[in-house]
Amino acid sequence: MVSFGLDKTKMKDFKKTKKEILLEIKPSTKQVLKEKKIVDDILKKINQSSGSHKKAILAGSFARGTHLKDSKDFDIFVLYPPEITNEQFIEEGLSLGKQVFKGYFWEKAYSQHPYIRGIIDEYKIEIVPAYDIENLKYLKSAVDRTPHHQKFVQKILKSSQKDEVRLLKHFLKKIDGYGSDAQYEGFAGYLCELLVIYYKDFLGVLEAVSNWRFPVKLAVVGEQHKYLDDFDDFLVVVDPVDNNRNVGSAVSKTTVSKFVLAARKFLENPTTDFFRKRAVRQLTYHQLVGVIESVPMVVVQIDVKDTLKDIVWSKTKSLRKKLVSFLEKNGFSILKSDIYYTENNDFAYVFFMLNTLEVSSLRKHEGPLVSDIVNSENFINNAKGVFGPFIKEDRLYVIKQIQKTNVKHILQDFLITSSEETHLYVDKEIRELYLKNTELADCFAWFLVKKEVFLL
Repeated sequence: MVSFGLDKTKMKDFKKTKKEILLEIKPSTKQVLKEKKIVDDILKKINQSSGSHKKAILAGSFARGTHLKDSKDFDIFVLYPPEITNEQFIEEGLSLGKQVFKGYFWEKAYSQHPYIRGIIDEYKIEIVPAYDIENLKYLKSAVDRTPHHQKFVQKILKSSQKDEVRLLKHFLKKIDGYGSDAQYEGFAGYLCELLVIYYKDFLGVLEAVSNWRFPVKLAVVGEQHKYLDDFDDFLVVVDPVDNNRNVGSAVSKTTVSKFVLAARKFLENPTTDFFRKRAVRQLTYHQLVGVIESVPMVVVQIDVKDTLKDIVWSKTKSLRKKLVSFLEKNGFSILKSDIYYTENNDFAYVFFMLNTLEVSSLRKHEGPLVSDIVNSENFINNAKGVFGPFIKEDRLYVIKQIQKTNVKHILQDFLITSSEETHLYVDKEIRELYLKNTELADCFAWFLVKKEVFLL
């Protein structure tokens, strides 16, 4: 079996790249002290407030010393005794969160239960209530694991490995593979930390990943190997604090595959060039017209005004999946599709590249097996078509003539029944969309780029 790794002659380049990138991504002492003061003030305010909570703790990458310079997110968990009622838990958690953001912007967000998030001095801060559970057998919500994750990483992750985690996060960000939310379906910070713990350092992770064969199954804690077969995901990393949880379950196959190929490409040429964002040239109007005339495209605009980001991505991905299935059932091949959305925009967009904008008016419909006596007889007596029923191998078929063959007419019928407010753009209408919304220039440029960006 072919094994991939860093050529020893390129180790000098690799070390030089690590040093240069760390200077760019590692927060300065001054920055850390400033951020620590903000966090300490919030923790003090919460811990001095009246209520049933036992204490507030900082969790996430800042608490573990693995955050990046451009990170502006703090996760603060308020721990409550498991004996209190769910109603009291939610009521007090929300009330406390609102107190923290008094005089600042805040909003209610939702996970397994509602919580408050807001902005203080340009930092995005989440105040999340959680139950203080000692034994995770008695877990009451998913966030109750977080303090246990915190303890595990702080105990196991060495000081020398913190920068290795930073490098891994930055690498994944460059291929849009960092973040476990619905937008990226990528690697969470906790998963990055576990990979560095398992493979020792950034280079160890990349060399291992470049040789991954799927499915990938890892147990960071040795005795957890016996639980690996309990999961059938594409990527399995058993949570060190919970044998029943796969930390890699949120990562999509596409993201894992991009990571594998990107790791190989970087190891081939371990220079800072990989980390420099390749500029994707915007299309001029005339270039776009040329593409539309040669590449069948459809754009679906979805109204998402006043909708939380996570919900936008979840709803839009669900709609895309339904659209793909519907189009394929109606004879279209989806060559490529993508979602484009920028937080706080009123609209999200689903782009499709198809094999054609017009399908044949004749459609073959599959019937039952000939051996299925009842259903085959029913099909013969009731199936209407211009040809058939006829037999191919062991099954009956009929050919029907459809009334609508153009993708616009077919999709309009489908979108009318959708719960989302949408607008459809096909062919020349895409030009109009491009002209009236110049912000979409980047979307078109990225959608029509011919390769993965890290391969350019």
